[in-house]
Amino acid sequence: MSAQPVEPHPHGPIATYDQLRILADDVIDAADRRGNRVRADIANQEITIHMMSPSNPHGRIVTALAVQVESQDSRAVTLAENRVHHPGIGLCRTADLLVMTEQAYERQDDDFAVFAPDVSVAVEVVSPSDPGNDYVTKLRDYPRIGVPVYAIVDPRDGTVTVHSGPDSASGEPRYRDTPSRYKFGDTVRLGKWSIDTSAFPRYRA
Repeated sequence: MSAQPVEPHPHGPIATYDQLRILADDVIDAADRRGNRVRADIANQEITIHMMSPSNPHGRIVTALAVQVESQDSRAVTLAENRVHHPGIGLCRTADLLVMTEQAYERQDDDFAVFAPDVSVAVEVVSPSDPGNDYVTKLRDYPRIGVPVYAIVDPRDGTVTVHSGPDSASGEPRYRDTPSRYKFGDTVRLGKWSIDTSAFPRYRA
């Protein structure tokens, strides 16, 4: 996916998070009317627009993850292509898949996005066109907003990397230095859920 920031005018007033989220929805609605699917993320008082063009393997992996989690736990809630945010930090990202408990979902009081500290797991399936969004941007931002477990599924090389244990010992919140690494075919532990990755497809060369 490609991304293009939408920045406030350099000489204009500083936009609030509430103003930016309204603008983000306006951008998505305008794109929808033109037949385009986009994500609109918020960070550093700017909106970044990502064109969406998920492939067959991408969609299949997201669906397989959701089905496995919900089949193991009737009280788990899975949300695909859903926004996750922390208004106090002014940061909002769109995840390929979010997993949370039913209790955490029911206490959400905002339809715009779910509150990041209430999420149990965030999952991203790497896009060949923009791997840095998952390996750099979201790896930096998810611990900042309080997501406890972040899994990166990479169909390019058939790997899964699970980051967890965010803390602020070094100043800025970050995940611990040594993530758990798996190959497609392994059973992957995501929080309290176990995921069989043997049927995950890889991208064709």
